[in-house]
Amino acid sequence: MIVKTEEFKEACQTILLALDTKEVSLYNEALELISSGSTLNLNVTNRQYYVTVKFNLTSPVNFKAVVKAKTFLSLVSKITTEYIELLVDDRVLKVKANGEYTFPLVFNNSTMLELPKINTGVVTNSFSINSNILLSILNNNSKELIRGAEVLKSSNSKQVQSYYYVDELGAITYTTGACVNSFTLPSSLKILLDEKSVRLFRLFKNNTTVDFEMSQVALNDTLTQTVLKFSNSMIELITLMPDSSMISSVPALTIREMANKNYPYEVVLSKDSLLEILNRLNIFNTDSRLLVQVSISNDTLTISGLNGEFTETLKTSSGTSVEEPYSFYLILKNLKLILDGYVEQYITMCFGDNKAIAFKKNGVVDIIPEPRVVN
Repeated sequence: MIVKTEEFKEACQTILLALDTKEVSLYNEALELISSGSTLNLNVTNRQYYVTVKFNLTSPVNFKAVVKAKTFLSLVSKITTEYIELLVDDRVLKVKANGEYTFPLVFNNSTMLELPKINTGVVTNSFSINSNILLSILNNNSKELIRGAEVLKSSNSKQVQSYYYVDELGAITYTTGACVNSFTLPSSLKILLDEKSVRLFRLFKNNTTVDFEMSQVALNDTLTQTVLKFSNSMIELITLMPDSSMISSVPALTIREMANKNYPYEVVLSKDSLLEILNRLNIFNTDSRLLVQVSISNDTLTISGLNGEFTETLKTSSGTSVEEPYSFYLILKNLKLILDGYVEQYITMCFGDNKAIAFKKNGVVDIIPEPRVVN
């Protein structure tokens, strides 16, 4: 089988993103290349998800090889010839390009390994969505799980807090705070997504159509497994949904009320100016948990160290006038994490209920608990 290098490189770079390197196992480390027609499927799995990247061939061919993924994909990325020839010879895969390279095929006893595909079942919901919604969940909701990483490790956290809750109104992640990502899906649903599956949303390019399908697979006479599929013409992601019984424990209504409420104060800040301040102050952040005091008075926001080691001010662009100084504490890293990757020029900060600080940006609200400064 002969493939054009640049096109095959792109397919290999995409499937590499789906490789689960956090756990070592026979399946996690394997790449399956299989074709029985004019499409070569590149498959990887970790038993929780199964990903296929499709590569179009110039002519039909029967082909199957299972190799160690990381070494094979690394080689392909460094090939400079116009074409690559792939040939299965006995128990090895031969690659001919700049030179000739041999990869042992992965066997399970006496037969070549076959990656266990996750089968879909009876479809209960399906619709098409824009990939930007999936990428927004990845880029925004994931930050709350990063902010609350220590909380998630504690015995006081609930298992459901490590997942992404998605319904027809948007996505929610929550630990000590929360991220409320508002968008509209064309059909009513309630699902949970795990971190590894959400990470794979980066497989889909910006502003493209993705088909979603939810199905039920019978495990026995009484139990079923919910299977979720996200796909387009070239990529297919199939993932097992976490235990659906946890969905009812997500306080979605309460969290959304906190995100959408009218706070006593609301100020608009220049994102770039605030981020520049935080980058300078981050020099003092030696333990990643640096606590700073934030004060707002009239049209000025002041950020200062608890021991007086730094003080910076920033004029608000617009918003409610705060006549009496209002002060609270924030972890510097958490505030910086909210701003990183944010493309809009301004961000809105809402506060004043003595419970939470809400940062609003383009349909996404990040909520951080408000420890007030008591004078």
